Formats: sequence, C-alpha cells, structure tokens
Amino acid sequence: MDGHQAEWPAISGNRSVAVCGIFGVIERHATNSMDPNKLRRCIETISYRGPDATGVLVRNSIGFAHARLAIVDLDPRSDQPFIDSDTGIVTTYNGEIYNFEELRDELVRKGMVFSTRSDTEVLCKAYAAWGIAALEKLRGMFAFALYDPKIGETYLVRDRLGIKPLYYAELANEVIFASQPSAIAAWSAEIDQPDKKAMSAFLSFRAVMDTRSLFRGIRKLQPGTYLKINANELQERDWWNLDAKVSYDTSLRELLSTSVREHLTGDVPIAALLSGGLDSSIIAYEIASQSRQVATCFTGAVSARDYDESGYALEVAQHLDLECNVVDIDEPADLKLVEELVSRRCHPLGMHNEVAMYTLSKAVACDHKVVLTGEGSDELFAGYTRLFRLPFDLMRMRTANCLPSFLSARFRSLAALPEGQISEFDLFMDRYRYFPRDVKLGLFRKSFAEDVGEDEEIDRHLRNAYEKSAAEERSFDRLSRFFIRFHLPALLEMVDNVTMAAGIEGRVPFTDHRIVTAALALPEQEKLKWHSVLSHLKSLFSPISAFSEVHDQSKAILRRLYGPHLPNTVVTRRKMGFPIPLGTWAVSPSSEPFRALLFSSDCAVADIFDMDRLRAWYAANATAPSDRFGRQVWLIINLEIFLRRFF
Repeated sequence: MDGHQAEWPAISGNRSVAVCGIFGVIERHATNSMDPNKLRRCIETISYRGPDATGVLVRNSIGFAHARLAIVDLDPRSDQPFIDSDTGIVTTYNGEIYNFEELRDELVRKGMVFSTRSDTEVLCKAYAAWGIAALEKLRGMFAFALYDPKIGETYLVRDRLGIKPLYYAELANEVIFASQPSAIAAWSAEIDQPDKKAMSAFLSFRAVMDTRSLFRGIRKLQPGTYLKINANELQERDWWNLDAKVSYDTSLRELLSTSVREHLTGDVPIAALLSGGLDSSIIAYEIASQSRQVATCFTGAVSARDYDESGYALEVAQHLDLECNVVDIDEPADLKLVEELVSRRCHPLGMHNEVAMYTLSKAVACDHKVVLTGEGSDELFAGYTRLFRLPFDLMRMRTANCLPSFLSARFRSLAALPEGQISEFDLFMDRYRYFPRDVKLGLFRKSFAEDVGEDEEIDRHLRNAYEKSAAEERSFDRLSRFFIRFHLPALLEMVDNVTMAAGIEGRVPFTDHRIVTAALALPEQEKLKWHSVLSHLKSLFSPISAFSEVHDQSKAILRRLYGPHLPNTVVTRRKMGFPIPLGTWAVSPSSEPFRALLFSSDCAVADIFDMDRLRAWYAANATAPSDRFGRQVWLIINLEIFLRRFF
C-alpha cells in the first residue's frame, strides 16, 4: 500500500512551485471535530513556502497540513503529510536530511522496505527503528511533527542550530504548530494581541530572544529540542546542546568540504549567493571543486560605491570559473516591497539587508529552487571583531584600575573605555544592543515601559544564560557560546524566511553541527589574531573601532585554510557584510513614504512610543545621521508595518 493511500482522509491541492511549510493541530483529548477545510485555510496563509503540492490529513485527535517544495524525489508519492504504510507513523516535515541515503541503506539492512526515494520516508522509518533517539543520527536542517499511533504521542522537533523555524501555541485542549506564527493565528481567535516584551526585545536586538514570539501566546520551539505531546503531558526536552564534547578525526577543512558536498544534495539545480566576502567565497570555492556542473552564483550591486561588493564577487567568480549573475539592489525605498516581505516573514525586518536578500532570492528563484549562503561563519569564527575583542577591553579596564587616577583617566579616554566599574555582561550588552536601553526606554510611553518591566526580564534571562554558560570558561568562549545560542538562531530564521518568501530553500553549510563543535574547540588565536606584536601594542591605546580589522584579523583559520585558493583581495580585505547606507536613507526623500506611515495620526506604534519625544529624537539625529541612527529608525518603521499588517 502506498504511503498516501492509508485510511486517513486526505485533501489534495494544486501543483506549482515554492518552499516547505508545515501546520497542524493536536487535540489532547479527541473530539472528532477537526475541520480539514480550516486546516487548509491555515496552511494557505504560508503557501508561498511550498506550492509544489499541498496536502491535509485528519484522523481523530490530529490534523496535519503541508505545503511542499519538491527538491528530493520529485514524484507525488513523496508529497506530505506522509504516512508510513508499515507502521502508520505520520509526519509533516520541513527541511533536508543530508545523510538520508546512508541511513536508508542502514535501515534496508535491518529489513525495512521503502516505497519512495525521499528523506521523509527515511525519517519515519528511522523513528520506527530507533525511536526518538533517531534524532541523534540525523544530519541536516529540519522542523517536523511526527505522530506515533501505537502510543498516541506526537513529537514536535527542531534541528540542532535552529535553521528551520517551528512555532507552537498551547490552548485549552489543543496544541497548534506551524513554520510561521501567522498560520497559528489563523486557527485561533484567541491569538489577537502582540507580545509587548517581545516587541521591546526586537527593538534592542533586531529579534526576539528565547521562546517568545511577537504574537502573544505563540512560542518558538528552541533549537535542539523536542516537544512530546500526549493526553497527559506537554514536555519539552533538549536532544542536543553545545556542551556535548565531541571530537572528530577529520580536519576543519575536511568538515567544511564534506558539509558543502552534503548541502548540494537534491534533484534540482542549486545556486549560491556570492558577496565577494570570505565566507561566501569559501562556499563558492567548495562548490566549484565538487559540483559536476558549473555552479551559478548571484551577487547584488548597490549604487553607493562605498557599499558595493559586486566587483569582488565577479573577481572570485572569474578566479573559480563560475557563472555570476549581478542583480541591481536598490536602497530599501519600495514601501510595498518591504510590506510584502514583512507579511511573508510574519516579522518586522530587523536586518537591513533583508530586502536586498529578498531581491536576490527572487532572481535566483527564476531558475533554481535551492541556494547556498555563507551565514554562520561570523558567529563560529569571531567575524564580529568589535564585539569579540571584548576580552581585550576587559584586560585594559583591569589595567586602568591599577593606574594612578590621572593616568587611568587618560588611558580610558584614549581607549574609549567606560568610567568606573562595569561587569563583563553589561559591557557586552552596551555594545551588542542596536538601541541603547536608556534611549529606548526614554522614548517609550510610561505605561508601556511599565508593562515591559523596563526590560528587566529579558536582561535577567540573558545575563543568567551568559554567566551560567560554562562559568569556568574565558570571556572569549562565553561570547562564542552566546552568539551561537542567541544571535545565530535569529540570523538563520531570517535566512529561512527571506529565501522561502521568494520560493527557494536557503542552505547554510557553515552551520553543520560538526563544524560548530569543532569551531568551539578552537583556541581564540585561531579565530582572532594580531597582525604583529607591534600591531598589538599600538592597539593598547586605541578604541576598538579604530583598530578592528586594521591591526587584527578575524576568522584567521579560514583565511589560512583558503588563502591559497582565493584572490588575495578577498582574503585580506575588511569585512563589509551586505550593507545599505541607512543613515543617509533615513533622512532622504526615498524614506518619506516610510516616515509618513510612522508619523501619521493613526500610527500603530503610538501605543508604544511617546510620539512627541519620538519626533524630537528623530529631528535631533537627522542633522548628522549615523548608520546606527538609521538602523534604529529602520527598526521602528518595520515594527509599525508589522503591527499594521497583523494587528
């Protein structure tokens, strides 16, 4: 019997092209009242993630729905929700299991028979063979729900690093889950308010940390965890964490090479985003070395010369004999495009390069379904040098404390060190926040500041996590773990949401968990090093902003491993990222439609901000607009767009 011909009634949909989205409802106590048409309406809210095929499946206490982007085994037999014909196990699954073929061979040796070539069926049979412990065997990115009819339990599972998102809400008798929160909100009228503390966190960090979401009542399943659901309990457990001490016989270079090779898995053409920076160039090099066909790269070109990297990307492509398509990227001036992406992301745009990535992804989607990107490297290999040099400033502060007062004051002034005593965590937060806490709280309405407890809860949570994180470790190691635990999941969710909004699947080879573990084991000097002893000495009396990537070098081990294979200009140049000059934009005519929305009489953020103070703050900064100010304006405007769209 084929996996899709079981007794479960299924409703099939039309076929076209996009990316995977999942949705479902689990009743804690069966009522036999699940409406398949309502399930369909909910999955359709995120159908842009996967209109190759849609499916809905209901039986007693569960209803699963799926919107598919067909990448592995394009045959309809692999459409979802998927039912294993031997065990009755059901799954709705989003992601890729890169080692599914070797797992399939292992399961065949155990006597299991397969009816498809998909990793979805491998997932079901792996669970049948090894139970929930099968998770430890999986390599890849995934978020899925799996129902075991023998024991009446459902598992919601998220991959180790949080590459694939998964949200859920617990109501009186139901647990609702989805790839994105809008589908959950479409199911329940109870979810009709934004989360105030989450909005405040977004303004500080561009993202919502930990389990909260911007929708009150909807939670994020954390990376490396699963949620077990049955009639008696709802239990969340870790199945992987960063503290696992694992060593690998292979070198970092071999791990990177293997990861890229595995990320090329699929039955469809695969492209890569190439900025001309170190990380994307490494991915391009590995693709060029391993792919049997000429890989296609895409790069963005911006009009502001100081921000344009397309020349570097073309140099890399020529060096590696790759095809490179240059896509013009406008500054974020198209309000309708931003509104469209906010709607599809179900989240305000916190990172100003999201519109650029969306534009690039749309170009990729014309001929490809999968794109590889270089995200994750900065978090693993100390790419954010101004933040990862925090231990250097802590050392200088200790030195300043030992000096006579007049020398101490002079030293602190030269090095731009804070006055007085400040903890490691507080110094880090002062530099990590996008919106200074005091400035932000000063712009809030008094009632809103009281409702969010002046951010004490989020500050306490982050402090406890930071200081508890292997307390015996050095500052550099605590920073590394923080970036992987908190910063990286938000970045990966952005990559997932933006690429899938354009109808393609984004893959991130640097975030293979073996590379993460190996990177954490590296000593600091392998990631961040001084150019020379003299450079180190010169930096003692300079602010970090003055010497970062001038006297020191980030991601040193990657530059050493790949320097011989890439143009020298790529290996030695300073990190630029994918910036748009937001300071200039925030006061230019092109931002007027956004500002008109923000400062209108019916603006949504008037419940958050004292609008008179907000206008005065904008006017005071607009005379000499910094990019930091531009980023803050960008955050507020996007929160306005988000609130208008969803609430």
